[in-house]
Amino acid sequence: MHKKVFASLSLVFVLSISLIMGMAISANAQALAPTPVPTATQQLPVQPSNPNVVTFSMLGRNEIQLIGPLAATTFSFSLPADWKLSAGAQLNLAMAVSFNVIGQVQSASSTPVANSLAAAGGTLSVSFNNVLLGVLQLNQLGEVQGTLPIPVNALISSQANGRMDIRFVLDSRYACNVNQQMVVTIHTSSQFLLPHDSVALSTSLANFPQPIYQGSFAPDSALIVIPDQPSSADLQEAMTVAAGLGNLSGNKLELDIATVSQLTSDQKLANHLIFVGKAASLPTLQQLQLPVPFNAGQFQVAGGSQDDGVIEMINSPWSANHIILVVSGDTDQGALKAAQAVTTGNLLSNHFPNVSIVQDIQSAPPSPMPVDQTLTEMGYSRSLFANIGVDTVSYQFYIPPGWTIASDAHFDLIFGNSELLNYDRSGIVVAVNNIPIGSVRLSDATAAQATNKVGISIPTSAVLPGYNTLTVNVNLIPIDDCTPPNLQGLWIQIWPESNLHLPLNQAQLLNPVSDLNLAAYPAPFIYDPKLANTALVLPHNDLASWREALQIAAYLGQSANGTLSALSVYYGDQIPETDRAKYNLLVIGLPSQSQIISEMNSSLPVPFSSGDNLSTINSSQVVYRISPDSPLGYLEIMPSPWNPNNIVLAALGNTPKGVSWATSALIDPTLRSSLAGNFDVINNRQILTIDTRISSVTSATSVPTLLPGVQALVPGTGVPTASPSRPSWILPLIVVLVVLIILILIFVVVGSRLRDRMHRPHKNG
Repeated sequence: MHKKVFASLSLVFVLSISLIMGMAISANAQALAPTPVPTATQQLPVQPSNPNVVTFSMLGRNEIQLIGPLAATTFSFSLPADWKLSAGAQLNLAMAVSFNVIGQVQSASSTPVANSLAAAGGTLSVSFNNVLLGVLQLNQLGEVQGTLPIPVNALISSQANGRMDIRFVLDSRYACNVNQQMVVTIHTSSQFLLPHDSVALSTSLANFPQPIYQGSFAPDSALIVIPDQPSSADLQEAMTVAAGLGNLSGNKLELDIATVSQLTSDQKLANHLIFVGKAASLPTLQQLQLPVPFNAGQFQVAGGSQDDGVIEMINSPWSANHIILVVSGDTDQGALKAAQAVTTGNLLSNHFPNVSIVQDIQSAPPSPMPVDQTLTEMGYSRSLFANIGVDTVSYQFYIPPGWTIASDAHFDLIFGNSELLNYDRSGIVVAVNNIPIGSVRLSDATAAQATNKVGISIPTSAVLPGYNTLTVNVNLIPIDDCTPPNLQGLWIQIWPESNLHLPLNQAQLLNPVSDLNLAAYPAPFIYDPKLANTALVLPHNDLASWREALQIAAYLGQSANGTLSALSVYYGDQIPETDRAKYNLLVIGLPSQSQIISEMNSSLPVPFSSGDNLSTINSSQVVYRISPDSPLGYLEIMPSPWNPNNIVLAALGNTPKGVSWATSALIDPTLRSSLAGNFDVINNRQILTIDTRISSVTSATSVPTLLPGVQALVPGTGVPTASPSRPSWILPLIVVLVVLIILILIFVVVGSRLRDRMHRPHKNG
């Protein structure tokens, strides 16, 4: 009997332990299981070796999804300026077609209705530059492909800027008879086949900044070429051009800098070249066939002045698909005029379409718009939207530097709409500089009126000095997805009587010193859209630092968004006392090579040892030793010693790589958002912050004290692999099961003993 009890207890114990172990192993397996990888869909073969193939992914497109019964989308793109399209173009689409069946409606034969509808299918209409390429029948589920020829007349852009438009319209209205939706996904491997010839780039300055910046799928790059021994004026002209091109291209133009003698054959082949500086200091100009005669280091401008600026654009003799831009003059004054004229993006030609002679630069900004101005008075006409989906129209207005809009600024939108719209899904959204500021809900009441007026307030913070863009976004969805398109019942009109009310007030700029913090950058440098209050301070004979300054100039130009760029540049040992007080200074380079840093050293938040490029931090919790050749970047901000209303920002490093890290933190959006305090140490992608005014360490991470000597261990940038976490319910469950096992064992043992007593014979007497 005892053997049977023991066997039963053993069986219960083994089963319980197995159950616990199995659940634990299963939980760990779930924690360690990889995320399922979606099955790859069929794609068109990519042909990178074929120069005529342009895939949607090359155009920066994500997958396009159209959900029936009616859906539409449009996108535009630019082609390289040296492409001349020829016959034989076609569009090859790779798509996935599927159905969403609600409730799985069954036919009489119990076959899902979707199967029969798949045979009927829908259609996908494709237009290119407003020319219908064709209508694809979508009657097959799964991965499908379609090819549409592009006629020659469709290769002509319908836009003034030459961009190509493609529009897709899905029509699966047969599904209106059942609870069903067709879903079409256009893959990024879809491609254009665009046979073309390479032609000489247009050198007309009327198209500037094209062809230097084209905005196509091919990256644009330009190399600014300066004299071998540039003066501060030469560098100012180069940085001015960089600021202007940064603004005109949205900082998407890759810029670099080189001196004349360092210009290599590879650089000549791979870039547009921009020669900047006085004519006499650019000997390479004598090798070029320029339209303006060039003799003895001077331009021969008929009827011109010695201080005129000269801008010329020619095709490069070294590369058929690049151009050369000359931004020069016989004097520093003339070259600077030419550089500032380039930043406007509006160049008027002289005797030749590729030549512009700049007589003077007017310091006064363009006149602001009147307080009230209709779209008609601004040069815009009526806008009619009649396509399903989202469409946009934009209007530009100008705010002069030093002014801001008053609190009662608003846009009076006058519109009309069809009564056949789905009011819950259609509407109007108004934005300023891509910031939504208002919306309009449509209704039968708005449809009953030919014109409706809605006042939309314009927040002061949404408007910037310089040119601003007001955008009206319209979404059109029919009340009945099965409405025939030829009924033309889908429309919204924006009437040109719409009015922009922009009263201006003198801007009350923040005192840059009152809240001195690296987090505020790029303020206060961009308070003046022309950057006229900004001076870059650079070292002599340091091309690496000049290269970093070029990137900062382009970034500031884009951020300031001025109609003209007019920043200043000085060498660190050549800044007049009067100019030191005039500007916000941005100092770049190695501390030991910057005289102005030596002069300010004792006032810096964290000073440098004499003749040393390593800063010493004496107020942190952790002290490290840093080797002089271990790169580190430094950003320091402080009130200007020469004008308490201005600031000095220093982007420094203990090595050229450290300087590059510091300047990258002023440009890279991710790094820039992490800046804080008045002193930041930049270790590649790592930023350590100190604010010496309030505490030793203000960042979440302890900041090391940096001392010369032994290199510190640098934390890795990779994310450590986390050990799989055990589900929180495992431990309590094990405890409960153990308690149950113990109770079962007690019950079995007690029961067994009771049975033994009951069956044990009683003794008499």
